[in-house]
Amino acid sequence: MSNNTPSSQTLRVLMMPYSVEINPYQTLLAKALQSEGIEVLFPLGYLRVFPILRAIKAQTNKVDVLHLHWLSPYLKGENLLTKSIYAIKFLIDILLTKWRGVKVVWTVHNYTSHNSQFPGLEQWTQQILLKLADRVIFHNASALKEFSQTYQLDKLKTEVIPHGHYREFYNSPIDKLEARKGLALPLDGRIYLNLGTLRPYKGIERLLQVWRENRKLLGETTLLIAGQALDEVYGQKLATQASETEAVILRRDFIADDRIHLYFSAADVVVFTFERVLTSGSIILAMSYGKPIISPRTGGIVETIGAADWLLYAPEDNQGLLHALKESTQIDLSALSQLVKQECDRLDWDKIGKLTKIAYQNC
Repeated sequence: MSNNTPSSQTLRVLMMPYSVEINPYQTLLAKALQSEGIEVLFPLGYLRVFPILRAIKAQTNKVDVLHLHWLSPYLKGENLLTKSIYAIKFLIDILLTKWRGVKVVWTVHNYTSHNSQFPGLEQWTQQILLKLADRVIFHNASALKEFSQTYQLDKLKTEVIPHGHYREFYNSPIDKLEARKGLALPLDGRIYLNLGTLRPYKGIERLLQVWRENRKLLGETTLLIAGQALDEVYGQKLATQASETEAVILRRDFIADDRIHLYFSAADVVVFTFERVLTSGSIILAMSYGKPIISPRTGGIVETIGAADWLLYAPEDNQGLLHALKESTQIDLSALSQLVKQECDRLDWDKIGKLTKIAYQNC
């Protein structure tokens, strides 16, 4: 992944798990770090039995830093016993890594794995990892504050580094009407987009309910929900609910990277109804296309969106989502879009690369 010539002076970072095929975040971070002279490595495949230590040993040159991201690939198991064994193996893997002199940096992306069946076990694992890690990175100060309310956290080894935008990765936006024609969408009226993997924690059922109960208040609008359901039963539940709701289009297909821009180009507003989220790549993706955003007003989202918070609503307000939807029909969406673009400028990868390099050096 690096164009740098290996040398004894090069800082070498192994990023795990390897998730660039489903999320470009690591690719963009690696590119920013390489611009700072850091050699970024990824493991080749999943090695069983202490996969982290074995990935480190498999590298030709010495690894200086292990940069952990999502933990779910290491905490497998459908029952508590199996998952507990994997959790213990994972922690031993981290200990063996540290004994080899490799520093451990962990970027916290989630509270626990989405739809976790055993959150208590995951919290126990994460608490020990927090003690073992040399540096812990959060994407916003609110995430750090919320995490510290659940876990014992050494603030002296924490860093707050933003999640960068996706402007450089996906195709540029195109004309709205052309995008709608390409996707066979209505050419008239506003389109509200909810895009991403279809999962229960995203509150899509609630969005459909509010849309159905208040259809006449929203005028000539269409709700477009697009993404793949990992659970077919849940996907079918959404399909049934969508079919019973007027002016809703549900596309339950995987959206290829080269078609992402079509959906955002076609949309006027992007709407999210997360029930709980620590960091949202979906919010940042919408910002990357300069789209006005409806979302719960939680700490991390407020920090990310900044001044472009016109359509955020209080998550505890039962009428909050409806009020935000109605407000979006009355405000200047073009002005809000310009604000979104300005706030997205802050999420620059060059700055993030520099800050992450400092985090490594602080180890």
